[in-house]
Amino acid sequence: MKYTVWRVLDDEKINSTLLDIAVLHVKLALEYSNNNTLPCRKEVIRAEILRLRMERDIILERRE
Repeated sequence: MKYTVWRVLDDEKINSTLLDIAVLHVKLALEYSNNNTLPCRKEVIRAEILRLRMERDIILERRE
């Protein structure tokens, strides 16, 4: 897997997409950790993070 990630980073478009996914993931994680975030919003955030992880995995699997 490690080698695959380095190969993917050579592709500018994929690199940009993975970076966008990572940035959104971090923003969602920060929102989730906020004490004022409602439980219903936390459920939505968990689902979105799961979707982002799946999207990331699909991109990495295609590049193997």
